[in-house]
Amino acid sequence: MKLKKSEVITLGLMTFALFVGAGNIIFPPFIGMQAGNNLWFAVSGFLITGVGLPVLAIIAMANKNGSLEALTAPAGKIFGLILTLICYLALGPLFGSPRTATVSYEIGVAPATHGALSLHLFSVLFFIAVVLCSLNPSKLVTIVGKYLSPIKVVLLIILGIYAFWNPANNELITTPEYVAMPFSRGMINGYLTMDTLAALVFAVIIITAIRQRGVSRSSLITRYSVITSLIAGLGLVYVYISLFYLGAHSHFLAPNATNGAVVLQSFIAYSFGYKGTVFLAVIITLACLVTGIGLTSACAGYLHQILRLNYKLLVIILAGISCAISNIGLTEVIKFSVPALTAIYPPFIVLVLIGLTKHAPKNICFPPLLVSFVLGIIQSIVPDELTPDFIKCLPFYNESMGRIIPTISMFIVTWAITTIRAKNASR
Repeated sequence: MKLKKSEVITLGLMTFALFVGAGNIIFPPFIGMQAGNNLWFAVSGFLITGVGLPVLAIIAMANKNGSLEALTAPAGKIFGLILTLICYLALGPLFGSPRTATVSYEIGVAPATHGALSLHLFSVLFFIAVVLCSLNPSKLVTIVGKYLSPIKVVLLIILGIYAFWNPANNELITTPEYVAMPFSRGMINGYLTMDTLAALVFAVIIITAIRQRGVSRSSLITRYSVITSLIAGLGLVYVYISLFYLGAHSHFLAPNATNGAVVLQSFIAYSFGYKGTVFLAVIITLACLVTGIGLTSACAGYLHQILRLNYKLLVIILAGISCAISNIGLTEVIKFSVPALTAIYPPFIVLVLIGLTKHAPKNICFPPLLVSFVLGIIQSIVPDELTPDFIKCLPFYNESMGRIIPTISMFIVTWAITTIRAKNASR
């Protein structure tokens, strides 16, 4: 059975709505403000990792029939399990869930209440709501997810138009880190949306939605997954570019901002006043609450499968960890997540690229996966003074992408060795 054009467009918009979360809203304004005159170089790098990779991730998952286990199979059973666990924990209690609370607070609640409600109290109330909804899903969650997410998307579209039509200021200021390497800085910051990891989880929802509409052929599922991911990608490109532009022209509004939430909230207050701030607080908080519920439920469900622990207990534990981490504040959550995400992203990028092929033997895929993982950890976590000199000599090391050439080289070497051995064995 084939889908109607209207159904494909609906799926595409649903996919777009799934991706528009906390990270998509807060990073572009801040990067735009820092990039200044080098705005479009930073945008180009950001779009590669913030849009290109998530789109490819959905296509790769479609090739694997929506199975994350099948996608990570080339890494081997143990390493694949570790990578899958990392994916869920990063999206759940370590980075994704805490960020939903801190973004809600800094963009909406703190400005709307003039700081009368503390982050500590808000985060406790936020995650109590997450626990209650995760344990007892109700129509409220469905209504919020079904209606408020599209409203949020529409508001972002209107905000983007307004930002282009009436920028806060035309003065662009470029910070030192974006003078030398704006493109690579944009690429690194594209990781922080976590959309490549999120795409691996969202792909299951998208593919299930396609199947529920009567599509059973694998080729058609892949085809519709490609189309819906491209629709979502185009939507994300628009949102990102508009928020980058907003941030680039808002330096005078928040010259001392430490994150994008401050930049965006300053622009909203400047352009629409207190009423705009309150309305934004309601929409962002409810939308992030739904995201927090989804991430917590998904992570608890996965851990329940592999650990056989009680689902409700896992929900409470995960929400407790998320609440504790969120109390360090949005800026600190971002600082904490940067080295971790830049370390774990490389093997997932390799897995996504491998997943685009129909068949990839483990003996070819495992070595480059391991190389990308190890080099990612070294360059992201190991202090520069402790990093061996031969690592520092790698191409693109200064651009924080020293793993690229070794990973490609290892893949070529393992492929060549495997090919030669196969020819010799057939003689």
